[in-house]
Amino acid sequence: MKVIEVREAWIHTHFKVDSYFITEQECRQITINVEPEIMRLGLQYGLIYEIAPSKHQAIIVLECIPFDHVKSTIQQLINEVIKDFPVRHPEQRNVVTNITVSDTKTDTKNANAPVLDQ
Repeated sequence: MKVIEVREAWIHTHFKVDSYFITEQECRQITINVEPEIMRLGLQYGLIYEIAPSKHQAIIVLECIPFDHVKSTIQQLINEVIKDFPVRHPEQRNVVTNITVSDTKTDTKNANAPVLDQ
C-alpha cells in the first residue's frame, strides 16, 4: 500500500492511498508509528481514517494543513509504515445482461389451465 495523492481540503490534509480500506489493526499501527512523529514536528492534531464515498479509496486525514516540508515528511512516514500492508480492492460485482432461457421440455398441456386456490 502507498499514498498516491495528497490534497488539502478545508482545514484538513488528505493522504489518499491505493487501497479500498484500512483495517483497524493497520489504523492502530499507523497511529502508533506516525502520531509521535507528528507531535515531535510540533503539530497537536491527529489522524483519522475515512473512505472516499465514490472513489473507492481509503483516506488518512491529518486534521490540519501543515507547511509543505512537514507535509512531505508526514507522507514519507505514512508510506514507510504502510508499505507492507496489502492493497484491498472493492468487492467486484458481476453484472449479467441479455439472459435467454431456452427449455425444450416445457409442459405446454397445462399451461392455460386455471389455478385453484387451496
